[in-house]
Amino acid sequence: MSKAIWRAMLLAGATLAQAAHAQAVNGIGQPDRDERVEDRGDVVVIGLRDANASITGTDTPPTRYPQSLRVIDRSLIDRVGATRLDDTIDLAGGVARQNDFGGLWDKYSIRGFAGNENSGPDILINRFNSNLGFNAPVDVATVERFEFLKGAAAALSGLGEPGGSLNIVTKTPTTTFQGETSLSYGSWNRVRATGDISGPITDTLSARLIGVSEEGDSFRNYVHTDRLLLAPSLSFTPIESLRFLYQAEFMRNRAPVDRGVAAIKGDARAMDRDTFLGEPADGRMTQRMLWQQGSVFAALSDRVSLEAGLSSRDGFLSGFATQPDFGGRGVQANGRTIGRSRRFHDFRWQDLTARAELTAKLDWLGMSHDLRFGVDRVRHGMDFRMDQARGRPGAPILTIDAFDPVYGQPLPVPAPFAHRYSSFRSESVYAQDLIRFGAFTALVGARWNSFRETMTNYLRGDLRLDTVDRGITPRAALTWAASPQFSLFTSWGQSLRLNPSDGISSFDAERSNSTEVGAKYALFGGALTGQTALFTMTKRNVLNPNATDVFTKTQIGRQRSRGVETVADLRLAGGLTGTATYTYTDATVRNDKNAALIGTTLSNVPKHLAALDLHQRVGVVTVGGGVTHVGARNGDPFASGYRLPGYTIVRADATWAVNPRFDVRLDLENLFDTYYISSSYADVWTMPGAPRNVRVTLRGRF
Repeated sequence: MSKAIWRAMLLAGATLAQAAHAQAVNGIGQPDRDERVEDRGDVVVIGLRDANASITGTDTPPTRYPQSLRVIDRSLIDRVGATRLDDTIDLAGGVARQNDFGGLWDKYSIRGFAGNENSGPDILINRFNSNLGFNAPVDVATVERFEFLKGAAAALSGLGEPGGSLNIVTKTPTTTFQGETSLSYGSWNRVRATGDISGPITDTLSARLIGVSEEGDSFRNYVHTDRLLLAPSLSFTPIESLRFLYQAEFMRNRAPVDRGVAAIKGDARAMDRDTFLGEPADGRMTQRMLWQQGSVFAALSDRVSLEAGLSSRDGFLSGFATQPDFGGRGVQANGRTIGRSRRFHDFRWQDLTARAELTAKLDWLGMSHDLRFGVDRVRHGMDFRMDQARGRPGAPILTIDAFDPVYGQPLPVPAPFAHRYSSFRSESVYAQDLIRFGAFTALVGARWNSFRETMTNYLRGDLRLDTVDRGITPRAALTWAASPQFSLFTSWGQSLRLNPSDGISSFDAERSNSTEVGAKYALFGGALTGQTALFTMTKRNVLNPNATDVFTKTQIGRQRSRGVETVADLRLAGGLTGTATYTYTDATVRNDKNAALIGTTLSNVPKHLAALDLHQRVGVVTVGGGVTHVGARNGDPFASGYRLPGYTIVRADATWAVNPRFDVRLDLENLFDTYYISSSYADVWTMPGAPRNVRVTLRGRF
């Protein structure tokens, strides 16, 4: 029996055994109270479990919380017709797309900083660290809301990205019976079916089951994908003040590695956007993942509560990929011929995170204190194997014509290129106090971190590389509520992140500082809410890939990102809803041993990023749409001068509520069929966005 199945049985068994014991001791109490999140403007009403799942770890209203917080709740997710996290980030403010390994995982920068080269910025699920490994793009079917906490949050989250953190709050069983199902069909024969059923089994036990099945082609030739997702959860509440929760998600995702198009003589849009530069015979990569969380939430008194839990993730990514190569092995001097490499990937990982947090509320010296004390421990193991066949500069292999591709040539068997095992361990202890006195809310906190990575490189004589980092990351912030409708805030914090070894060298830890000042408002009775912040951040010891061999890393001396970010939401009684965001970001390399990098902007980070979404309900019909603008960006981290052009795209949608339980929705994406570039890793790996496309969705509720 696999370790993943054993872990599933262990977590589920432990949770239910604890629940059964509590029921035997305490008897059957009253059912848990309704835990839905109501988002009325900027005021969030949070139940017992959701207060712990929230990235702020508190029920303090966002207007009083002294840091930028952007919540994309379920109503906004549904409003834009999202199926992936990627469909929502334009409305998050300050979040830009990065290279995503041909669409096989989520990768973003927040306020200019992208975090880990592969997994991106800090991503948590219900406040458990969750972005280790190579996980498939997040499906919104299991999501209650996305929370983007901007600026330094290391004192609470334990991770080290100064731009911000993303917390995904997942759906849990409900105390009333309900269900929803949907079926959609769109361009390129894309079919998606979802189901979500939830409700009580007994007075104290509730269950939920979510399922997704989708399959379809792409505007990219020879790109066919499919996905299967199953997400069961159980909630046991023997008494009002005690809750046990088990959640799991199994996902199988299959897609070819599609690196997009190659720039020809610096032109990112020279090729047809549908041209596939891989080999259809390679087939699809397979991702499988089993994620589980088991938690207990206990209100020990009316002012003291405890949360403790385990989170586990097992996964693998495996398959072949043929893709354009770099430098003299890639695009040739004639501007048509492209040399390629062929790889075999076999990545396998296991994560186990344990955390416990005690919360106490007290009044002292005329001030209200919300105290949090916590510990967490993370264990992550990754077996990384890659075989590769590639040519030499001036002697490329697997050549293909960029403008008249012919597929089916004999494919070489890749030779061993990289095989290593890395073990990451971390322990942390943290404390935080959120203090309210009169019109002011102050936050002070700190976390002690201990990180260690041990990497064994099997292809270098079992070379062992150890990296150890320790340190304290402090945090301080202040809000002044000048009126019930308007507040000013400032926030400061430091972060620490372990830099993983590249299998050849070990590196110093990445260290950073983040400061922001801003304002939050709720005007016209809460109809218009929003926030604006000025921010500045610096990072030292950032890893940068080598332009010749991207698996070899160097450390950048110092990066800086500064700018302004504003987000506003409108909700009128007449049925008009809207969201607008704008971010100006100046993110550059400030100092480095490589003089060519100094002054260059960070890869895939536009100076100007804006989005607008408007919807109007007219009787049983809701019509709306949105506009997204992304400015010109640096196209790689190599100081090559490669630039991605800016773009503006428009979408539109309409929903007809046939009756209170059934509706039909039409989505039109990229209405004016703009040829735009979504992101890139380098000039030979440049991903175009989808052309104009349509999708029809039928949805029923009961």
